[in-house]
Amino acid sequence: MTSRARHHKILDYLQEHTIVTVKQLVEILQCSPATVRRDITELDAEGKLKKIRNGAEKMLSPSFSMSPREKGFYPNISDYNSYEECDRIAHKAVAICQEKDNIFIGEGKTTFLMGKYLLNSHIHVYSNSLPLITYLISQDYPHLVVLGGQYIKNQNMLVSPDTHVSYQGRYMFVSGDGLTEAGLTKSALLAFMEEKKMLRYADKVIALVDSEKIGVFGGISLFSLDELDMVITGTDADPNIIAMLEEKNVQVFLV
Repeated sequence: MTSRARHHKILDYLQEHTIVTVKQLVEILQCSPATVRRDITELDAEGKLKKIRNGAEKMLSPSFSMSPREKGFYPNISDYNSYEECDRIAHKAVAICQEKDNIFIGEGKTTFLMGKYLLNSHIHVYSNSLPLITYLISQDYPHLVVLGGQYIKNQNMLVSPDTHVSYQGRYMFVSGDGLTEAGLTKSALLAFMEEKKMLRYADKVIALVDSEKIGVFGGISLFSLDELDMVITGTDADPNIIAMLEEKNVQVFLV
């Protein structure tokens, strides 16, 4: 089998699976582990997959073969503690929306995953999250408003010096580093400040929090429980915290 044919088989497999091991590819391709590792290295250099220990994972972002300097700009599957759970959370977040809704989306790895579920919708997105913005632009998404300002490279976001007085949205989707009785907490100060600005333009705030962060205090209190309308999290979330949220009239979706 030629290297080109092997590359196609590897990428085809990763279309259906998030991760593949060297051992699995040896069986699929009927070749040596050294050949498989060489193929993975070549495809990683082309930005077509992400090389990981003893295998590879598919890219969550567009191919970087034409723009190699953007490699590393988007999150990878291995950046998530539980990619499958975060993906379900993002899917549910988009499913809550109705066609032609105006929504604000803050920065974060889980909010980034909303992008692929937005593609066939007519939902109007307002965001300052550069990975999400760039992804939607690369997919020709027509319903996008970029909340402009200064580019903060280490957080991949735009910080606006002005308020967005004419904006109004139905939902604001935010992620966080923890959720306790104190509310949704976040460790990134600039993201905290920008998302506080967005709050004044949204009717409801929805927190996307993976289950292992439920019950964890993660920095500055971004939104109190009184400011949260919904929480979307995984089924493994601490039931005591879930009960507390429901007592506070916060709607909870477990996915």
